[in-house]
Amino acid sequence: MDSNPLFGSSSPVEPAESGQTIFSSQPPTFILPTHLTLDQLHETESRLVEHGGKITYDISEAGLVLGKIGQKKRAALELRSRGFWTEESPSFSIPTQTVFSEDKEPPLKCRKAERSISAVTAEKSEIIDLSTESESEEDGVTNRHGQSQRLVQVKDPPGTITVLKLEWLDSSILAEKALSYDSFMVYKGRKTQVPGNEAPTKLSSEKLSTRILERAKIDAASQPPPIPANRFHSRRSKEPHDGPSSQRPPTLYRTTTSENDETATLPTQPDWVRDHVLYACMRSAPLHPPNADFIAQLMKIRRIRELTLDEIGVRAYSTSIASLAAYPYVLKRPSEVLTLPGCDVKIANLFSEFQQHGGCNHTDDDGNIAAADALDTDPVLRVLNTFNKIWGVGAKTAREFYHKGWRDLDDVVEYGWDSLSRVQQIGVKFFDEFEAGISRRESEVIADIVRHHAQRVRPDADNIDCIIVGGYRRGKEICGDVDIILTHRDESVTRNLIVDVVASLEKEAYITHTLSLHLTSTLREQATLPFRGDETGKNFDSLDKALAVWQDPIFDATEASDVDRRKRNPNPHRRVDIIISPWRTVGCAVLGWSGDTTFQRDLRRYAKKAHDWKFDSSGVRKRTAGGQVVDLEHGGETWEERERLVMERLGVGWRPPWERCTR
Repeated sequence: MDSNPLFGSSSPVEPAESGQTIFSSQPPTFILPTHLTLDQLHETESRLVEHGGKITYDISEAGLVLGKIGQKKRAALELRSRGFWTEESPSFSIPTQTVFSEDKEPPLKCRKAERSISAVTAEKSEIIDLSTESESEEDGVTNRHGQSQRLVQVKDPPGTITVLKLEWLDSSILAEKALSYDSFMVYKGRKTQVPGNEAPTKLSSEKLSTRILERAKIDAASQPPPIPANRFHSRRSKEPHDGPSSQRPPTLYRTTTSENDETATLPTQPDWVRDHVLYACMRSAPLHPPNADFIAQLMKIRRIRELTLDEIGVRAYSTSIASLAAYPYVLKRPSEVLTLPGCDVKIANLFSEFQQHGGCNHTDDDGNIAAADALDTDPVLRVLNTFNKIWGVGAKTAREFYHKGWRDLDDVVEYGWDSLSRVQQIGVKFFDEFEAGISRRESEVIADIVRHHAQRVRPDADNIDCIIVGGYRRGKEICGDVDIILTHRDESVTRNLIVDVVASLEKEAYITHTLSLHLTSTLREQATLPFRGDETGKNFDSLDKALAVWQDPIFDATEASDVDRRKRNPNPHRRVDIIISPWRTVGCAVLGWSGDTTFQRDLRRYAKKAHDWKFDSSGVRKRTAGGQVVDLEHGGETWEERERLVMERLGVGWRPPWERCTR
């Protein structure tokens, strides 16, 4: 690794040893996404975990909530909007009570104080011996009466949740200890029944379960039938509900004594597990990992999160999946899952269910998980999943289609064709052909044709490089589209090249539809994208490119009838993206277009965390005033060498593209 100051440290500054456990004694913590971008949210969660905190994505499990809010009413509203109803806890503050030994009578003032608060603390206190140093002493409570003194601490009752300002996290890390909540507390509440529900009574677990089931049946029976919104709805006798279908509850994972005894048989942990490496770009994830079946189930759950617009859930499952994809051994028990960075009890529970349904025995029912089955069995999710596969239709638009009453592609054509964008119309028209996928051989043929036309429109330029990236470069046998990068050492060759190449391919009917064409790089003189602060999610790819529909115009007309010959070309339509990169940043371009989504996400996060740099496919800039360009590719003679230099000088280390399969 080069020690040139230009490249900074080869790895991020690790937290101090003491800092790693700053929040280890804190309850499970939920980060409110309100007023935070996704990158800011992920950064906040990472900082908490790096310093020993416990993250939960289920607010009902949290004892602590951090967020960018400052009002009690807003805090209660945020909790309520997530299904967690509370009432504010009493706002009294009771100092720790001093209890003297029997051989020394306390002063009269202390005795009065004892009597005044004894009724309040009688049921909510525990006696703690402070004869040696304790956490209370570290917080400023000192023992001035020797071993005969004891303190009474008031405990929060079960179901209490505390909402703190986000500044508490930063201040605690700066102070290298978890600070008192007092100065940062926004709201403290106790969980209550949802309004309208009966107050809970003390029942046995069996009777309580029976009562819940009975109430659920009554509620279900009392639901009114859906009201037809239009003539389209009225032709259906029964509409699916707008949410996941009922699923069998997963069996919760509990560590057993025998399982603890077996931990010695676990394989030696990889370095990234032992060192708790959080960034997926710093681990090798092969195309066919040992736990592919379990990962496939989690990918279905993540897909459901995408369709239900749960961005936080998508990111959480992506992190877990990337960690599992890099694990080099077949998982044997849920406790092994808990050792992996980004995998919590929820993932361990899912693995336990996966095992219980034959997931590790390769039976006919290969470890189906109830939550994952919903993608195939729930009528709403099936429809949303189909619509979301239409090119040009995102998860939000898919839901809009559903709420219009459409349930399949025929409905989209019959009732909404004129309302679709041109891209969506093409996505519907060629849906089956796009879904069929493209073989490696066909990808290579398409790339050869693109290279030939690039040379044709730049006859004076020798050796235009044509690189197939995307899933093909990661080793996939079938890809959804073909991503091709064109580059040349002379920037005059790559300037406006995308316009000329697309025009040439259209002229010979290889490109049947050009859906979008971008000249963002040419318009800024092919320079690295300027840094304008944290524009999260914007302009990650800022190169010249064209998104096109491809069809081989050559076919054997002798095998077609006269009618077929006049009507259509029988060759399938394909999705092809052509990207143009200037030579001086081609390493960044190839790297930016070769990894799976989580790999790319963590690559950007790592560059920011380790060096305060902004990485995208057009190059690297400092995140400081002026946004100076950082040249990580100097000395590379080929595009392969330049890509390797970028990874090494970023500090993530080289790994070939077929080890960047984070899913």
